[in-house]
Amino acid sequence: MRCRAIGLVILVTSAICFAQDSTSPLVAEHTDEPIRADDPRAIQAHTEIQALIFHMTERWNAHDLEGFMEGLWKSKDFLLVVDAEEVRGWTEVYAAYQRGYPDPTAMGTLVSDHLETQLVSQDVALVFNRWTAHLKGGRVLGTSTMVVHKFSDGWKIISDHSTTLEP
Repeated sequence: MRCRAIGLVILVTSAICFAQDSTSPLVAEHTDEPIRADDPRAIQAHTEIQALIFHMTERWNAHDLEGFMEGLWKSKDFLLVVDAEEVRGWTEVYAAYQRGYPDPTAMGTLVSDHLETQLVSQDVALVFNRWTAHLKGGRVLGTSTMVVHKFSDGWKIISDHSTTLEP
């Protein structure tokens, strides 16, 4: 009984303190409305991001790994997750790609089957991409969910989470 009473006192005290703290991150004075898909800003962002993804796909298919990497945020904070493997940092991701695709034939060809963008803010978008990689060992199906940020030099992928399936 004593533990319940103490728990109730802590809960009530916390609620009173919380109610008086108007700077709490859980209390929002204003929430931005989502940017609708038919908003001209969203349409423009989709067009620009689509061009980025298509350019990266083109560079991959030309076996130009350096050109492909230009679409990624060149930062130690870049995050790539493929299935259960996590690689952090642009340099580390580049090295992992070089190890995984040691020669142009290992890269195969990449086809983007479906691309959706959702503009979260003026300079941040969530991107969903369904793709197929045609490799020496066969075909790999995949999906990628990416966070893309608009920098002064254009849109860059700042985080990519991909899952793969070998049919």
